[in-house]
Amino acid sequence: MSDVVSGVPIIKLTGCPHNVVNSVATIVYYLTYGSLPDTDHIGRPLFAYGKRIHDNCERRGHFDAGQYVEAWGDEGHRDGWCLYKMGCKGPETYMNCPTVRYNEGTSWPIGAGHGCVGCAEVGFWDNMSPFYRRLPEVPGFGVEVTADRVGLALTGLTLAGIGVHAVASTIRGRSKEKKAEAGEAPGEATGPEEEAAEKEE
Repeated sequence: MSDVVSGVPIIKLTGCPHNVVNSVATIVYYLTYGSLPDTDHIGRPLFAYGKRIHDNCERRGHFDAGQYVEAWGDEGHRDGWCLYKMGCKGPETYMNCPTVRYNEGTSWPIGAGHGCVGCAEVGFWDNMSPFYRRLPEVPGFGVEVTADRVGLALTGLTLAGIGVHAVASTIRGRSKEKKAEAGEAPGEATGPEEEAAEKEE
């Protein structure tokens, strides 16, 4: 519409299907304040498009725990695990679907067991398809998996520290043995001052 209409403010309410809650809220905002709501960089009201679906998703806890559906109908799917691996576009889609939902707040696609297709994003037919292709790695993916990696790294550092300590102890022990073979008492110094004292005696 913005390519055809000019000279008037345009509010974009993307989504397919569009959510009537956002239409009503935009109209009520204008009637109440006499101005249009703040918008994002493409003209969508921030109250509806200011946060990623991923940030408010009811399955986010499973994402953080690295618990995700591997196949439609598997145990994770039945238990409501994250749909990220099934192609969910929630991590890259901005809309308030998780909070306002559809059908008078009854449900929404992810709540019904289907991943987000990113319909609120510009050119989603091209940019978000195929719908079941998994997104590239998303930052923060799998907190428990990451914790395991951190744990392994710390274990490796600890073992490395123990190894260095063992090598240093072995070197010190050999040094003491060499001194003992040379007739020096353990800890006895053999610097120039000590040699001069021995000559005087």
